Amino acid sequence: MSTLIDAVRNAVDADRLWKHVEWSSRVRRDTGGPGEERMVDYIVDELTRAGVPVRVHSFDAYLSYPRHATLEVRPEGGEPFQVPCLTHSFTRSTGPHGLVGRLKYLPDRDMNLAAGRIAVLDGVATPIDVLGANRAGAQAVIFCNPGPYIHNMIETTIWGGAPTPSQVDRLPTIPVVSVASQNGAAIKELLHKGPVDVKIVTHVETGWYPVKLPEVIIPGDRSTEEFILVGGHYCSWEVGTTDNSTGVSVLLEMARVLWEHRDQLKRSIRIAWWPGHSHGRYAGSTWYADTFFEDLRKHCVVYHNIDSPGVRGATEYILRHTSAEMETFAREVVQRYIGQEDPAVHRPSRAADQSFLDMGVPSCSLYSFLPDDHPDKRPWTGGCAGAWWWHTEHDTLDKASREVLHKDCQLSTTFVSLLATADVLPIDLTVLVDEIHTALKRLDEEIGQHVDLKLLVAKSERLVAAVAELNNKPVDGDPAAVQARNRILMGISRALNPVVYGLEGPYGHDVAERVPRMTAHRGAKMYGLSRGVELNALEGTTEYGFLKVDIQRQVNRAAEALDAALELIGAGR
Repeated sequence: MSTLIDAVRNAVDADRLWKHVEWSSRVRRDTGGPGEERMVDYIVDELTRAGVPVRVHSFDAYLSYPRHATLEVRPEGGEPFQVPCLTHSFTRSTGPHGLVGRLKYLPDRDMNLAAGRIAVLDGVATPIDVLGANRAGAQAVIFCNPGPYIHNMIETTIWGGAPTPSQVDRLPTIPVVSVASQNGAAIKELLHKGPVDVKIVTHVETGWYPVKLPEVIIPGDRSTEEFILVGGHYCSWEVGTTDNSTGVSVLLEMARVLWEHRDQLKRSIRIAWWPGHSHGRYAGSTWYADTFFEDLRKHCVVYHNIDSPGVRGATEYILRHTSAEMETFAREVVQRYIGQEDPAVHRPSRAADQSFLDMGVPSCSLYSFLPDDHPDKRPWTGGCAGAWWWHTEHDTLDKASREVLHKDCQLSTTFVSLLATADVLPIDLTVLVDEIHTALKRLDEEIGQHVDLKLLVAKSERLVAAVAELNNKPVDGDPAAVQARNRILMGISRALNPVVYGLEGPYGHDVAERVPRMTAHRGAKMYGLSRGVELNALEGTTEYGFLKVDIQRQVNRAAEALDAALELIGAGR
């Protein structure tokens, strides 16, 4: 195995990687038109030139493109003036005559005060705030960004862009704009002095657009149907050099290198370039999850997302969007091949094309980030290694590093190669079941007086013991035993992950209401059950009964998942 890993690492070509970045950094890919078409053509041409077979899926996606916005501030008794602004995907167009209304600053985000007003909020625009303002009856929202640059954003909570019939009421029906910090401060200063009206004009085009999704399938030795899925988005804001031209480049080079070494792979590898990431809330990966559901559910070992590699100054590696059972392996890879002893760990959040968690597929990404004391680092940014130019027109070629990109490509290619050649999958169930048991004990202490969780705690305790017993039974290289062990490992993660990370279960996609955090966090989230902590504050209200019904159903769901995991281990004894 070490021979293969050395070979693929040495085969990663820094010149090829940089050539791809240079090309795509000259092409805007945020208009729903020729830029995206040119990017797909480039991907296909480069793969074909390298002798790598590629297929291109074509389908319609529900996307939204912000085209134009103006903001005129009209202070009472003062002269009107224009403020530069951006509008956002999935928000309402005002029409050419615009919308006029009175501002209401909400420093505490009390949306009850937003009715009939244009809400002014601090921070980067989020779909959760827009949904809250929309439901409260606000006329519009103005976000005052925390820095001197305005960040492009998407303002729907609907995963994949297209709502199901039951989600239609989540689509924003109000205009939204963002302004830079200095202009936001000026607006708030005027509000201290008296009433302020504004006129907002926005133009946002939303609808069904034809898109293309290139995919490479690198076959394994056919001894198993298992495969590793690797993906990254090729759409962007502006030219998006580090978000995500660099990722497109890594996927191209990974496909070339691994295709050349395909005869040494046990498992297959699928590499996909996602459309609709930035303008459809992960529409491409959502379509892929829905279209290839059965294959993913049964055979996908892990999803490895590649987004924003190769940023200048990014020297700190983080296990982002890494589910519990993949942490041990990912940590060992970073320690061995990067030399970083204790990388921070982020459990998966509703971001980064995580369209496969609800069906139970584990996730793991190895991201290079700017150190906390780096002058380009900002706490509110979600990509570009945490840099200030995230989602702005300033994400240009000078923000990328040839050396960091080469190292990042080597790391991801090594990670995928190791997974594709391992006999027993490096899935560490101990971390997963320990986190679940700890979370359930905590929840029992916090909400046990409202909903009985004792049975769940007992089942999880049994599962911890069963996993320990399973780990003490080596498979001794017997092919049938190895195959059986891998089925158990994958089956248990399939059973438990939807309960840990989701609400909808395998057949749907949770809405994006959990804001991703850029700080390390570990532990089983148990999102369905964790909402029960609100019962303490709601006791005695009508809403208390509503939530208690929901939490009881989540208890039943968790119990069934724990039973399924226990049965899998029992069947493998």
